[in-house]
Amino acid sequence: MPILINEGTQTALTTSVNGTESIPFTKLDAGIGSARQDWNGTVPFIGNINTGTITRLGSGSIVVTGGTVNTGTIFAQILGTELEPTNRWGTVVSGTGTATGTIRPLVTGSQIFMTYAFIAGGTGTTTVTIGDGTTTVPLAGTFSFGNNGGAILSPIFPPIRTTAGSALVFKQEGTSNLSITAGGFIE
Repeated sequence: MPILINEGTQTALTTSVNGTESIPFTKLDAGIGSARQDWNGTVPFIGNINTGTITRLGSGSIVVTGGTVNTGTIFAQILGTELEPTNRWGTVVSGTGTATGTIRPLVTGSQIFMTYAFIAGGTGTTTVTIGDGTTTVPLAGTFSFGNNGGAILSPIFPPIRTTAGSALVFKQEGTSNLSITAGGFIE
């Protein structure tokens, strides 16, 4: 309701007293256009985000109506469930002693995203590096494990990712057997 003030009359405004000052209350309006809607703690509509990042969505969904996401990627985690593209992958690879290997082969023109990894060493010591096409370009590690050591990386957020057209590889050094269970998606 608009406040009309006419000279010579009094209009009551609701205020909060802070020390010796009266501060008027401000009510947030979350309506769209000329429609009014009281603020209830949620944002029902965002007309346009030119720049910036959405980092967390507590619950609900992100819907794009009549527009597009021009650049970038939206990664969302809702109540512990990761939302990923449908082009998911998962694999188990292993090595013994000093070895190199491929966790996920390259996909021409695409990036490989790793969203989880379980790395387990056996008897003996080992170090593991995960790399982008080669382990001289490390993405994760060097992980060092003692006898029967390991690591759980889950969820990896933001995901570890290769450059477009590169394989996701590993390098192992030491005396231990090694197993890597990993997965993610390709974009």
